[in-house]
Amino acid sequence: MTAIPSSRRVLTVSFLVNLLDVVSNLVVALLTGSAVVFAAMAQGLADSTGSALLVIGERRADRPGDTEHPLGYGREAFFWGLLSAVAMLVIGAGLSAWRGYQQLSNPSPIETPILAIGVVALAVVTNSYAVNLSVRKLVAENDGIRNAFRSMDQPLIKSALLRDSIGTFTSIVGIAALILFWTFDLVVFDALGALAAAVMMVAASLMLMAQARALIAGRALPDTTRLRVRAAVLDTPGVVAVNRLAAVYSGTSEVLLDADLDLSDDLDTAQIEDLLDLVEARVRAVVPQLERVRVILNSPGESGKTAMIERGRNRDVDRTPEARPRVRSSQ
Repeated sequence: MTAIPSSRRVLTVSFLVNLLDVVSNLVVALLTGSAVVFAAMAQGLADSTGSALLVIGERRADRPGDTEHPLGYGREAFFWGLLSAVAMLVIGAGLSAWRGYQQLSNPSPIETPILAIGVVALAVVTNSYAVNLSVRKLVAENDGIRNAFRSMDQPLIKSALLRDSIGTFTSIVGIAALILFWTFDLVVFDALGALAAAVMMVAASLMLMAQARALIAGRALPDTTRLRVRAAVLDTPGVVAVNRLAAVYSGTSEVLLDADLDLSDDLDTAQIEDLLDLVEARVRAVVPQLERVRVILNSPGESGKTAMIERGRNRDVDRTPEARPRVRSSQ
């Protein structure tokens, strides 16, 4: 069975592939004067910058919580994802549009078009390999690529997939433009190829920005998932009602759950502990990436009595009584 590539491997390969594209396309762009090859270089430069930002975001998001950030640094990855999208818009689309317009308004002949076609074809191969890694990871961990994009987690991997896919498609369009130039000897095809690449990069960057904005603002899990979580909690013996339930993405593969529950009024402290363990287990069965649970408990039999309990993924399951999470009560 083929091993599932790690997130770091996917992002690192994407970065190295784009670095190769930058060097090879820059050399050939200088030799041939092709706007299409220059656009491929710009796209590779934007993706290299974006990949570097995503790798930084992945590492910084893995830092444990501290006094200033008790819930950890998971959401910082979304900020770096936003910077990656900006890099695609400014560097990739901006430079490609500039060179395409320049070739359109002041046409210059392409020297050695076969060399230009060859280096753009190499970009198709390298970007396709990076796409393959991203697809394998998303399919294996989400039961299909459609399910992967329905959820809002793993934004860094989906960003790498989208950027490498854009690199593949722009290179294919570039090959077609260069072949048309070679066939009809019209430089306008070279210019249009670069402009088409710019348009695709603008669309991709806007999509990535919209996703990053939603995640930074605290995007909730899909409605279908929240309904399944609510049903799992409500079906737990001892839970009378679910007054409020919120589940948001708190990192690239982390979820924060906040719930307000009414419990049976005949439960003692030990039974509440067992009930919370069961609630957490049932929720985690629905949302495996659950990182932290915060529950507000209400006893309907005693008006005004409430308690709040919070627990994270890294707590010791077989804890001693001293290690149990403390319950704060008010009456």
